[in-house]
Amino acid sequence: MGKKSKEKVILFCDGKKCCKYNSEVKECFQDLVKEAGLKDVVSVQKMKCQGLCKHAPIFCIHKDECVGKVSTQDAKELFAKHIA
Repeated sequence: MGKKSKEKVILFCDGKKCCKYNSEVKECFQDLVKEAGLKDVVSVQKMKCQGLCKHAPIFCIHKDECVGKVSTQDAKELFAKHIA
């Protein structure tokens, strides 16, 4: 049987510039998912470069909202708005 897909996905741009800035925010999202006990429902995955390098790092929450220049504080707010 195939692996069941997650209900929500947090996507992060894996482009060259975003990679310089996304590790702390990506880790924050992963910690929030774990702390909320949502590892079976929410995944954090990379996406191809979005071409928005001036706004690095880029994160998208389940295609609901894509945001640039995301900080860890922004990550917490996005998580609360779209996931929790």
